[in-house]
Amino acid sequence: MPRPSLKDQRSGEILEAYLTCVARFGLDGATQERIASEAGVKRPLLRHYLGNKDQMIPALAAYVVDGFATSTHAIESALADAEMPSDIVDILFSKDSTSDPRLMLAWQALTASAAEYPDMRAPLLGSLSRFLEVISKALSRTAPAAGAGRVRAVAQGIAAPLVNLDAMSPLNPPAEWREDAVSAAKILAASLETAK
Repeated sequence: MPRPSLKDQRSGEILEAYLTCVARFGLDGATQERIASEAGVKRPLLRHYLGNKDQMIPALAAYVVDGFATSTHAIESALADAEMPSDIVDILFSKDSTSDPRLMLAWQALTASAAEYPDMRAPLLGSLSRFLEVISKALSRTAPAAGAGRVRAVAQGIAAPLVNLDAMSPLNPPAEWREDAVSAAKILAASLETAK
C-alpha cells in the first residue's frame, strides 16, 4: 500500500483542526486564524491545502459525511449482534461508544448553512438517512412482527436523543439527561418487542 502523500496528510490534519474549531466556535467562529493555530500551521497553508473559505466549507462537509459513514458502518457492524430491540439501544448508547461529538456539532453547523451552500444538502441529509436506515434495519430484524412505519418511527425516536446528546455535549448536561434519553429509547424499543 503506498504511503499517503504529505498533501493528503496535511489536508487531513487541517480538516481535523477545522472540525474541532467548528465544534467549538461554530462555522462563522471557525476563523482561518483559529484553524491554523489548532492545526499548528501558518495561515497561508490553509489556502494551499484546502483552498479559500468557499472551498474549505464543502471540504469540511465531505470530511464530516465521510466521518459519519465510517461511524455508521461501525454501528451497523455492532448492531449485527443485537437480538432484541433493547439490545440496539444498549449498543447505541454504550458509554464505550467511540462516537465523536464534533461530527454532530459540525454536521449541525453545516446544516444551518445549507441555504448558502445548497450542494451540501444532499450529502448531509444522506448521511443521516443512512444512519436511520441502519437502525431501522436492525429493529426490523429484531422485531419482525412490527410494521415498517412503526419501525421507522421508533428508529427516529431512538436516534433523536442519541443525536441530541452529542449536540448538547458542549453544555456538559447533567448525567440524568443521558439516563432519561436511554430510558426513553428503551421504552420505544420495548414497544416493538410487544408488536404482534
